[in-house]
Amino acid sequence: MRDFLFTPLGGDLFLLEITARQEGILAGTDKLQAGARELGLKLEWIASEGMQLERGTCICRAWGDAWQIARAEEQLLGWIGKASGVATAAAQMVSRAQGRVSIVCGAWKKVPPEVRQDLRRAVATGGAGIRITEEPFVYLDKNYVRMFGGIGPAVRRARALEGRVVVVQLRGESAPLAEEAGEAAREGARILMVDTGKLEDLVLVREAALEENFRDQVKLAFGGGVKKGDLDRVIAAGADIVDVGRAIIDAPLLDFSLDVRR
Repeated sequence: MRDFLFTPLGGDLFLLEITARQEGILAGTDKLQAGARELGLKLEWIASEGMQLERGTCICRAWGDAWQIARAEEQLLGWIGKASGVATAAAQMVSRAQGRVSIVCGAWKKVPPEVRQDLRRAVATGGAGIRITEEPFVYLDKNYVRMFGGIGPAVRRARALEGRVVVVQLRGESAPLAEEAGEAAREGARILMVDTGKLEDLVLVREAALEENFRDQVKLAFGGGVKKGDLDRVIAAGADIVDVGRAIIDAPLLDFSLDVRR
């Protein structure tokens, strides 16, 4: 059908522009650039990763024939729409935190491998951490703790790996949360991850840390369905690190349009 439609257009070249239709943070530009080149478009200009977007901001300008323009509209917006939505959500969380806590997002590990690296990069573009700490670390999640038979044996084994911070997920399975926290701290864990999504659990662990005098030895992390509107309460409850999952990874597409200008 397109062969028939485009025959009269011959070798005509057209200028296309991709513009943002809403405010946000641009992400996915490496894939956008690669996609444009794969289609044979002649790039005139492309914006930088992490650019602050206003409604109507042009982020790409390129020349192509009718076939290339049609394919570009089908393919190129997909490289930046979801990534920019994720970057924007991450940036909003970081802005809301105002430096009071570290915002991280580890939920990129739960998406299909085909898009994992793209979303991981988008989280970083938005200014959020992609790991719970930038130091070398060992993360002992609930299944590690279960397999070792408790917090203590798991942390002791992890500490045998020199030069790594031990992070342990607390869920109150092997003992009450306060006891798990105390045991983890005594064994040398330095980040305690309260991953229940319940603020009262975070408060409980913070109070135990204060009462048992190990609050200065550990950082408290919290996760589980945290949304932007929850952040102030999570900070007030004592978190040093907040893991935001779906509120960032499930962010809606940032809206872009591709238009022929000339």
